[in-house]
Amino acid sequence: MQKLTNRQNPSNVLESRLKDKLELIDQIRADAVNDIESLTETFQHMTLVTESVQQNYQALLAQNQLLKSTLLSIIDECECGQENRCDRCHRILQILAGNNPEQKLNPVLKYKTILTQIRKLG
Repeated sequence: MQKLTNRQNPSNVLESRLKDKLELIDQIRADAVNDIESLTETFQHMTLVTESVQQNYQALLAQNQLLKSTLLSIIDECECGQENRCDRCHRILQILAGNNPEQKLNPVLKYKTILTQIRKLG
């Protein structure tokens, strides 16, 4: 008596494996396209954020310049002389020159703190 087995023809096995492999490749490619689209959206968002930060920084610089000009005009309009400045004008000049020890910050420490905060967001 001969045993009959349900064996697939070797060419059918190869064809099945090939189809499975092609389906997997198609899925990988579809995932790659989705990832690229997601990256594109992320880069577009980062571009908008960067542009916004740049605009805000430019506005801050403009306001800073306006404030400095205003403080200098206060000194120019003051009745005290250049050789004998009053306390208010002297304080304004110290602040503009950056000679105010109370307000000095370590810029490296401040930069590191900002970087740490940004990294926590990401």
